[in-house]
Amino acid sequence: MKGTGFWHILKQARHLEASDISLRMKDKLTKEEFEGFVMRSWAIWSERLRLTHLRNAYPCAINVEWCTNLLKDFQEARQALWLAPHHEPLSSPNSWIAPRVNTLRLDVDASYNEGSNSFALGGIIRSHEGQPILAFGKNIAKPISVSFAELLAIQIGVNISREHNIDIHLITSDSLLAVQAVTSGDENRSYVGTLALDIRGLLSHLGNPSLRHVRRTANNVVHSIASFACSSPPYFVWKSGDFLFWLINLVIKDLDIFQ
Repeated sequence: MKGTGFWHILKQARHLEASDISLRMKDKLTKEEFEGFVMRSWAIWSERLRLTHLRNAYPCAINVEWCTNLLKDFQEARQALWLAPHHEPLSSPNSWIAPRVNTLRLDVDASYNEGSNSFALGGIIRSHEGQPILAFGKNIAKPISVSFAELLAIQIGVNISREHNIDIHLITSDSLLAVQAVTSGDENRSYVGTLALDIRGLLSHLGNPSLRHVRRTANNVVHSIASFACSSPPYFVWKSGDFLFWLINLVIKDLDIFQ
């Protein structure tokens, strides 16, 4: 907490209980400052759990950068939701939507496992009938930010599709920030901006398949794959015939809702 604008307030309140400290900070700080305080408190708590249960911790510099970027992601996501056009169709926002006939849809997601403080990516390619063609999962080191992890899921999903000669026509993610970073056309040179630029290049070589944002409830299958990948082998690719029973069940549930 040292070096922050609320350090002097925290020192004055350190004799209080945690709940009272939070109330005092909320009273003394602006909304943005309080969000920073909460985010840093969560990061410290998370690393303390990691140290207690796993006996290791990330270097302080990595945690500071991670915490700062996570707060930025949150604030940008909130702003993006405020600015999102209200006239966009929301007729089927809560369930999986099939792509056009004879086309393939790639769903991707990034998942965080709080118990192991680790991230993993997942993806699944399905036909217009909802039949799974390929699924993948991959563990990753602690990413620069959540948006970076979501963008990495898109990039890896596209590359795996190319490696297996699968032509995808629609890509979906439940990260609005990741989708906007790719589709906005901005060319900032941040880590996220550079990765988004690379993805735009990949998509242009594939005939520019559509990239769309969906709600988490319309992305349940791939979210489960990403969650499974957090505790699975570092990298896996399943083709038709290799899918585990639980994944087949999730796909069937999606199809039941779709039908």
